[in-house]
Amino acid sequence: MFLDSEIEDAQLRMIFTACHPKLDAIERISFALKTVSGFSIKEISSALLTKEETVKKRLLRARKAIKSANLQFNIPQGKDLQERLDSVLEVLYLIFNEGFHSNTKDQLIREDLCGEALRLCQLLLNHKQTQLPECYALFALFCFHSARLEAKTNVNNEVQDLKQQDRALWHMPLIELGNTMMFKAVETDYFSCYHYEAAIAAEHLKAKTFEATNWNKILQWYQALYRLQPMASHLLTMAVISMQTKDYKTANAYLKQLKPEELEQRAYLFYAVKADYYAGTDNFDEALLHINLALETVTNTLEKVYLLKKKTTWTL
Repeated sequence: MFLDSEIEDAQLRMIFTACHPKLDAIERISFALKTVSGFSIKEISSALLTKEETVKKRLLRARKAIKSANLQFNIPQGKDLQERLDSVLEVLYLIFNEGFHSNTKDQLIREDLCGEALRLCQLLLNHKQTQLPECYALFALFCFHSARLEAKTNVNNEVQDLKQQDRALWHMPLIELGNTMMFKAVETDYFSCYHYEAAIAAEHLKAKTFEATNWNKILQWYQALYRLQPMASHLLTMAVISMQTKDYKTANAYLKQLKPEELEQRAYLFYAVKADYYAGTDNFDEALLHINLALETVTNTLEKVYLLKKKTTWTL
């Protein structure tokens, strides 16, 4: 049982209470991110891959629903606590993601958000009612991603993709902790989307070099994830993975299923991947066209510099 109405941490208590079951699932997540975690409208829309105007409408609907139904934001207990857990885990996931790949202009990584998501998820694992496979898998995922934070930028504060990262900087204690959590996460036959994402992250960490990455295994995990959670961002990543094995036909098939507007503020990623596709197939005119589209739509300064450097290699 949790102490003091079952949730003793103020931040976690607020997230559980904001995720009221009488609110629409997306509305409660938007509401929690706004009121509890202090996300801006832009950050919420980026996290949920939706328009800012849509987020405003969802927040307005949530506030009206709270008022009209006179919802009481009491701390849930017992069965009610577990019923809210899915929304709470998604809120923690989105908080971490904004820290790991921030949509702010001048900051790629927000370690404070990553750390807060890790802390809150660990609190869930301290209590029997929430020591569930999906909680262990989410904590493992946070550990695996956090292990690479230092390597995501170099001493000049430039973005380092997986191929460029200094793997000696990857933090082994966090990787080992993540592995321990994954062993607990797979003690049952239930696999959540967090299980698959953690398995993907673990595959990257296993590889001694970028070239040694088991791309076929990662693609299999992504295909399983996409069946469970069909999202545009997963299709885009599967296209990227296919290009790592020079399977440009499959990559193009994935890209054809996508429209950049499906990624909202992250649409620049679609254009950047298309640019890589065209460069890989020696169509540099189209590659430059799409890298320019990416540069026009990216908002983060560090990512813009990264894309400009890539463009330079194609124009030399």
